[in-house]
Amino acid sequence: AQNLVDNQAAEVGMELHTLPCIANTTKVEESGVLDFRLLKGYSAETSGGLMICMKEEDAVAYCKELEDIDEEPAWIIGRVVEDPNRKASIVDDFKTLEVEMKA
Repeated sequence: AQNLVDNQAAEVGMELHTLPCIANTTKVEESGVLDFRLLKGYSAETSGGLMICMKEEDAVAYCKELEDIDEEPAWIIGRVVEDPNRKASIVDDFKTLEVEMKA
């Protein structure tokens, strides 16, 4: 998200409200055994998807079309906001989305 924000012409930031993660990786993070900084958005287990920005009304239809074509889920995970500091952040009350891996 930060890389995407850094490469915009406009002074924008991004607020993430949903964090898709590989299933059960949040349990490992919360156990304290290893600190991958998963819930801060820095771990590889939060990536693997395509992040794009568009108007919210277009995003809803786009996600549905992707799901119809690929038979895989797609999510709206945040929003773009005006921000002269150009920061991507995770909101305080974010939710995690456990994504099952397919074989």
